[in-house]
Amino acid sequence: MSASKVPVSILGVSGFAGSELARLVADHASLSLVGVAADRWQGSKLGERVRVPASVAKLPVAPMSDAIAIARQSEVALLATPAEVSAKLAPELLAHGVRVVDLSGAFRLEDPAAYPRWYGFEHPAPELLAEAHYGLPEVASASTRTGGAKDARLIANPGCYATAAILALAPLVEAGAIDPASMYVDGKSGVSGAGRKVEERLLFMEVDENLSAYRVGNHQHTPEIEQALSRAGRARASVTFVPHLLPVRRGLLVTAFARLSGAVPPAQIEALFRRAYAPADLVEVRAPEDVTLAQVAYTPYARLGVRADAERGSVVVTSALDNLLKGAASQALQNLCAMIGAPPLSPH
Repeated sequence: MSASKVPVSILGVSGFAGSELARLVADHASLSLVGVAADRWQGSKLGERVRVPASVAKLPVAPMSDAIAIARQSEVALLATPAEVSAKLAPELLAHGVRVVDLSGAFRLEDPAAYPRWYGFEHPAPELLAEAHYGLPEVASASTRTGGAKDARLIANPGCYATAAILALAPLVEAGAIDPASMYVDGKSGVSGAGRKVEERLLFMEVDENLSAYRVGNHQHTPEIEQALSRAGRARASVTFVPHLLPVRRGLLVTAFARLSGAVPPAQIEALFRRAYAPADLVEVRAPEDVTLAQVAYTPYARLGVRADAERGSVVVTSALDNLLKGAASQALQNLCAMIGAPPLSPH
């Protein structure tokens, strides 16, 4: 291992996001992948499961019972584990001096009382919720941590739907351009968004040539979106969010609707987005008709389209991204690079 490379471990490497992380970390010039763990693949070599460079192909996949020992070899651990698992692993890793980027929802919500309602468990480390940096790189106002990702011990990687929705609405709430109590988000995602698991509703015969809503009024990204937009707009945000399952492998698209407040003329709304994301290499603002899944799938980009309707006093924003990359793994790598001061993720 080169002395200049930062050692990184991945816990939960067998999931879709974990597999993407393995490829991204292995290919990054500033990072060294030193350990991986997953019960599903334990006993295998990483290269038998994921297409990675020869330098890490023979890395053994350890069981999750060895996760702490594996992660202690690294400076940063990437957790691609379920929320209840991450909530238990992260405090122990931090106690050993290992910094954490968590891809689950274990540290996204600041209020510990929200976890039984939205995640189904009492949070075992509520003291860490206020410390965790909510890492949406293009919307600094979504986090309360003044130092951002740099020098953070713990970063909560945003959810996939939440990333798309916050990108779509943050410029509007930051400018006071919309009523924060009148936001609606329609989301559609590919099957990989449900993770690598077997359920009847995810079978090919159930999904093919079909479209269905799910977790209506009960999706865990709802409070995450509201929290981020409340921070960004400095006012209580209320979002009605309905996700749908698309018969595609990957990618998601949300359409957000809101009532204009009158603070920003409708003719200036698109310019508001272009200014907000001008410095962002990975967020593109286009016409709404140019925002499709095919243009973002298998890339780290998010693509946004916005149109204000002066006659009706409303605005519509479309936002598309790859749920496994900008919605998970490549965004985690953005956060990791910002955390350790490594060169930023290349968009190519």
